[in-house]
Amino acid sequence: MAQKEKQIKTVYLLRHAKAENQDLKKNDHERRLIDKGIRHAGKMAKLLEDFRFPPEAIFTSSAARAHETAQIFAKALKLENQLTVEDTLYSASQQAYLQRIQKMPEELSSVMIVGHNPILEDLLVTLTSRSPFHTKMPTCALAAVHFHVTLWSEIRPATGILRMLLYP
Repeated sequence: MAQKEKQIKTVYLLRHAKAENQDLKKNDHERRLIDKGIRHAGKMAKLLEDFRFPPEAIFTSSAARAHETAQIFAKALKLENQLTVEDTLYSASQQAYLQRIQKMPEELSSVMIVGHNPILEDLLVTLTSRSPFHTKMPTCALAAVHFHVTLWSEIRPATGILRMLLYP
């Protein structure tokens, strides 16, 4: 049997947009986007509309600020029906994020994960072996990482190629 040809799998890592400041009266999970965050998310989503290989599905933390950011991107990319909210992405470790990536549906070749720092920065360093000084992800930062693999399960630390890191 012939070996399957390797292809490119792309993971877009998106940090949620600018949210309300932490407040002792409000649960962190419930913090929402502020106007500046909504504007930045809209501008960044518009950029992604013209990409040659945009995400085919979006997976987001259940935190209000991440979910709102994901919804803005889903609407711009016409992916409202491919938006999945996952509680585990709210407080997960970078290892849990990596395991989630490795279990992506094989019919997808490009996915977006909307989450939080410091996990996303740590994950970006782990996946690409880039210096932490070159992988900073302020609010609404978007990184694209390519992997030359056949299956999502083949993705390992230090196998990704950072193709882009944008922020508003």
